[in-house]
Amino acid sequence: MREPTAAVLRLSAALSASGPVILTAFGVGRQSVGWFCSATGSAPLPLEGPYALEYVPGELLFWGVLLLPVVVVGLLLRGSRRAALTAVAAVGTVLAFGLVTALLLPGPDPCTGQERAVVLPWPLIVCYPVAAWALLLAARSPLPRRQHGVILWAGAVGAAAWTAMFHRYMATYDMRGLGIIYLAIPESPWDGLAWWSGKADRIGLPVVLVALAATATATVSTRWGRVASTAAAAALLLFPLLDVATYSGDLEILFTDSIRWPLLLAAALVASAAWRPSVRISWAGTIHLVQSKIGGRTKNLAVVVVIAAAGIWLIVSSFTPTR
Repeated sequence: MREPTAAVLRLSAALSASGPVILTAFGVGRQSVGWFCSATGSAPLPLEGPYALEYVPGELLFWGVLLLPVVVVGLLLRGSRRAALTAVAAVGTVLAFGLVTALLLPGPDPCTGQERAVVLPWPLIVCYPVAAWALLLAARSPLPRRQHGVILWAGAVGAAAWTAMFHRYMATYDMRGLGIIYLAIPESPWDGLAWWSGKADRIGLPVVLVALAATATATVSTRWGRVASTAAAAALLLFPLLDVATYSGDLEILFTDSIRWPLLLAAALVASAAWRPSVRISWAGTIHLVQSKIGGRTKNLAVVVVIAAAGIWLIVSSFTPTR
């Protein structure tokens, strides 16, 4: 199989595995998944999800849909046929669990507390077979062994998933009337975009951006991979920039608390993973490089220390039980 075709197949597999997250982030198919409110007339102006659910099947399905793109991309980057087939099995597992959850274990509606109606999870049904098909075709063309900066990409995924992990809405259907407190009429296009970005962040769209950037970096040429990753980093950076643009002192929260710092970190890690040197350095060479940097460029060392301290502060300050 030609290399461009194999790259397209891998990108298609990653994009299809990310399809349910992308679709729900843009408002498509939300009532067919278990972590959104499906009530219409009985729950006016509900606070849109995704909600932190109290029942295990729906919660597991949320995590399966969120992390499946990361699993698929991680296996794709290994490059072997066996890894691609394992990714197919992961896609099939999440699809099967989604169908079982929808048909047999629907759980309570987050807005009303009543049993949810049986609705097929169409985003999963449409996207996941396409992802499995692309993975099966990509398995016929193993990916050459390359350095992929796994640590940087893993850190970017963790930072991008921070809001989805710790800041989803609580399922308080008995207080749904209070949802109107959290609604604000957009005063400018920036307000509307910032409001949407908050929902997309909770759904996990930043995680998808990182996964797609990692796939592009590993499958296409270095030039276009860097272009794609830079675009993903810019998109991640847009989220905290919207926080800055729409901040108002009337909200009675500190300016530093209103900015999504984890996405700033995710953007920096994505850019670092894409633009890092591709030359392989041995352990001895690494030690020599570090010694030369310490001896000749103490300024760079100071920057590294500041970044590390900022990352530790970010993790400690943001780890609060908000779910």
